[in-house]
Amino acid sequence: MRSANQDISGQPLVSIVTIVLNGEKDIRQTMESVLGQSYKKVEYIVIDGGSTDNTIDILQQYDAQLTFWASRPDKGISDAFNKGIRQARGEIIGLLNAGDWYELDAVQYVVEAFRKEKEAGVVCGALQFWKGKNRAYLCRSVPRLLERDMTVTHPTCFVRAELYGHFGSFSEKYTLAMDYELLLRFKKNGVIFVTLDRVLANMRHDGVSEKNWQAALQETHSARKHMLENSIFATEFYYFYLVLKRRIRLGLERLGWEGVLRFYRHRIALVKKTK
Repeated sequence: MRSANQDISGQPLVSIVTIVLNGEKDIRQTMESVLGQSYKKVEYIVIDGGSTDNTIDILQQYDAQLTFWASRPDKGISDAFNKGIRQARGEIIGLLNAGDWYELDAVQYVVEAFRKEKEAGVVCGALQFWKGKNRAYLCRSVPRLLERDMTVTHPTCFVRAELYGHFGSFSEKYTLAMDYELLLRFKKNGVIFVTLDRVLANMRHDGVSEKNWQAALQETHSARKHMLENSIFATEFYYFYLVLKRRIRLGLERLGWEGVLRFYRHRIALVKKTK
């Protein structure tokens, strides 16, 4: 039986959700990357958290191309994502933050992967980081290591919508590592991850995401303690090991030791990062 969200050709509807707050600088590029996808059966949902800059004006310019958008205060990132997921009608859901952008054929490759791997619950891929207009490094998704750290690039993740009904959506207990907790929850419950060896999305590496890195590590540690109670990866020792590794990397960045930093990313980092 064909799903109500498939057309006669069997193409599934894909829902893309973008959350934004005061994103006037980057929201246009994000939206254009969704609206310009080569795969056309896409609905686009934008959840604004009550922006006070020109973001609303930009959303109004795209009103006819958006399936749904709304602007009202929320209780944080998890709440905003969940609002978007509740609006989604697609069989597959992708989440793309304002400031990030998809590759042109990202959704097409993801749909093909879901068609090929009928049991797949999550399809993910590589994330390209940028510094200004220059490519910084490439980070691939490695779901088999999720118990150890956030080894899946969340902007590249596409999830079967039914999983949110079976296992729940984003926990509002988490303010920074909500994506890690959700993906770990999926994996613990036997969800099958399929990884594509290609870039699906792009992100700017401007240092902003590093400000709260230790709080984020504490949240990932909390998620592991909750779901991996008897694992070494849920111990305080492992948490301090992760903190030490992050301090080393940040120190190398501050010192500008690019050669040593490249060695760290290629040889020491849990998920190897390449040019």
